[in-house]
Amino acid sequence: MGRAIGILGFGTIGRQLLTSIRERTVSASTVRIFDRHPDRVESSIDPASPANVVAVRSFDRLVDVDLVVEAAGQGAVREYAVDILRAGCDLVTLSVGALADRTLREQVIETAEQTGQTVFVPSGAIAGLDAITAAGNSDLESVSLTTTKPPNGIAGAPYLDSHGIDVHEITEPTTVFEGSATEAAEGFPSNINVALALSLAGVGPERTTVRIVADPDGQRNVHRIAVSGAMGDIETTVRNDPSPTNPKTSYLAVLSAIELLRDDRTVQVGT
Repeated sequence: MGRAIGILGFGTIGRQLLTSIRERTVSASTVRIFDRHPDRVESSIDPASPANVVAVRSFDRLVDVDLVVEAAGQGAVREYAVDILRAGCDLVTLSVGALADRTLREQVIETAEQTGQTVFVPSGAIAGLDAITAAGNSDLESVSLTTTKPPNGIAGAPYLDSHGIDVHEITEPTTVFEGSATEAAEGFPSNINVALALSLAGVGPERTTVRIVADPDGQRNVHRIAVSGAMGDIETTVRNDPSPTNPKTSYLAVLSAIELLRDDRTVQVGT
């Protein structure tokens, strides 16, 4: 029958998760969805779904499940992550950029340890996190990420607004940000969660370097990772098509969340 799953947020990823459950890619007995617009959740519920899908109107009703998938943005992580763990639920956090806040990160980790729950961070729109995590068992010297996106993929980010950068005026590939993963997550909260996922696998948010490039001719979100350490070097490049319904979300990020929720694998591949 599968687990009881809660979905916090019903945007691009929340909708795709519900579709994967309806199509039986992900097995679930019950699905509770908590969104600030419950009417749009209710209008999307298919009576023929193999799971009992309920639009809930309070946080207390959301956490009557085994696992909660956060797909509502960094604010939701700050507001609900600790309480989800305290309620006895495992947590899948897609807006992992919120954990750039050291205090919140330590609080989430401490709560998970105290409650015995697990926090899952999907690999999202990048590749190679299993190898980088394994490499972390030796000495890692450097971890860097260069992300290139079409202007629409980063437009409206707080960092751009505060620095007076209008990406729609850019006529050639232009670096609009260079700094740590911590700074990237704070300045681009809806665009660069991959930086925090990478940093948690490697050398931490403060030591992970990030460069963001706006390319007016680009059609894809491109993530280039370079890692050096005692084990050698790792380099990966992923060229993602954006989600058909949200240019700020890579389609692979959606698929990554779906794969993490699958519990029907007899053989587990990857470290």
